Amino acid sequence: MASTIGRRGLLTGVGALLAFAFLGAMALSGQIRDSGQFIRFVPAGVLRQAPAQVDRVELITGAARWTFTRAGGPWRLESRVAPVPRSLATHLDDSIKFLHVSAPIRVMERTEWAEQGLREFGLDPPAYSVALFQSGRRLLAADFGSPNPQKVLQYMRLEGGDEVYVMSRFIGQEWEQALAEARR
Repeated sequence: MASTIGRRGLLTGVGALLAFAFLGAMALSGQIRDSGQFIRFVPAGVLRQAPAQVDRVELITGAARWTFTRAGGPWRLESRVAPVPRSLATHLDDSIKFLHVSAPIRVMERTEWAEQGLREFGLDPPAYSVALFQSGRRLLAADFGSPNPQKVLQYMRLEGGDEVYVMSRFIGQEWEQALAEARR
């Protein structure tokens, strides 16, 4: 019986030693063994730059324009010193992130939409527009149109392009929440 306990203790000790050796090898190499079970995240949105690089946002409707800036701190209306309410800042941040990570469901080339025209998609004129900047340089400008008949997708067009993007509706809804908060 004593030899059985001794063997178990020896096996446990050897197992622990091997585990520590493996952890030590991982720490020294600086890499985790890739098992192929993990999918690496790759942003597929229309905004190529990281959301943290955006330091100015312009929201434009037919009748009004709001400009929000941040310089190493919270979002502020350009004309005010005080930060915007936390809920508005959250909507701005989430809206930018969604443009960075959410791929279009479909991209319609000009030949697909030209016969109907942009008015058919609520893009002539757009319901609202968004422009994102970094250090005074325009990163992206997008016009948002109407939702699709099922209300789960929304039409969007990027400035300077001929394509109409069919995007998940939650992206436009987040910008609309920011607009609603800005109007208060």
